[in-house]
Amino acid sequence: MTRPQRIFVIALIALIAGGVLLSQVSGTGSGGERSTLGSPDDVGPSGLAGFAQLLDSSDHDVERVAEPPSDGDLDSEKTTFLLSPGSITAADANALRDLASDGGRVIVGGDPGDEGLSRLLDTNAEVEDGGSATLAPLTIAPEMAGVETVESGDPQVISPAGSALPIFGSEGEPSVVATDVDEGRVIVIGDGALFQNSEIVNADNAGFALNLAGPEGREVELVEAVRTPPGSGLSALPGAWGWAAMGLLVAALVLAWSRGRRLGPVEHESRPLPPPRREYVEAVAGALVRTRDPQTAIAPLRDAARDRIARRAGLPHDATDTQIREAAEAAGLDPAEVEAVGGHAGEGAMLAAAGALAKLSKRT
Repeated sequence: MTRPQRIFVIALIALIAGGVLLSQVSGTGSGGERSTLGSPDDVGPSGLAGFAQLLDSSDHDVERVAEPPSDGDLDSEKTTFLLSPGSITAADANALRDLASDGGRVIVGGDPGDEGLSRLLDTNAEVEDGGSATLAPLTIAPEMAGVETVESGDPQVISPAGSALPIFGSEGEPSVVATDVDEGRVIVIGDGALFQNSEIVNADNAGFALNLAGPEGREVELVEAVRTPPGSGLSALPGAWGWAAMGLLVAALVLAWSRGRRLGPVEHESRPLPPPRREYVEAVAGALVRTRDPQTAIAPLRDAARDRIARRAGLPHDATDTQIREAAEAAGLDPAEVEAVGGHAGEGAMLAAAGALAKLSKRT
């Protein structure tokens, strides 16, 4: 591998490593905002159009909230749904619990992360895979009114539930739990997709959704954004550090490029040849014409041509003009060229003599 090739490979590896570092750092490193899953405008399988229409038909006005809970814009007089948020920050979890403490009704569907879940329930807990797809009531609670079973497309178990009240589950393992916070209530559902268009039509999922919304006429807030918690390792670095690292890598790439061997001009497959003899001879003849002394100028060309014709025809050095003309005709020269080498010195004789010499030069 040549030196320029080694430099290029090193620079390429550095650039790829920088891209990986940047994606790690800028992903969830220092935290940021992330959209939750599903939209009330989405009629696809993962959308929430059916859920929103169900609430609206039961006199629950649905308001979409684009800011994270910790921005403090949520209303405790309304029911707040946060579906499939992924891991949330302690600030968002605390804001939701404070909302419930003020009399709010908070429903979180999906795994908000161990820290977020523990803060919401005020006990150490986590969401784990397991359980049955068919969830049955585990105790008596207002959210169970008229609901016999709930179908879960992605069964999850909340373990341990601690002091939280298990509402639905299978084989004694809760998948839906609730806890009272002063005047309000927090309900956590392990399966965040329970009310998506593809799931809400199953079993008594629709009735369960209406029970969670609260009394008829209570408005509903659908939170569509949360803040992501800081990660660990490289992902814990501030996002600006990633851009700084990328800047250093670009600088290193430029340095490597500057130190590498420059590419020269394109090499020809063969060396360039001198111009053909005819072009050279005619160029010399043209220069001689400009001397304004045709007789003197034509003499070297005529003598050289006559010498070649004589040698070619086997004539003596002092051959007559007639002999030279005959030999020139036999050699295939043009009439003007024959006259030029045979002694004619009129107009155009110089170029004709040059042409004759060029032809004879090619044949020898």
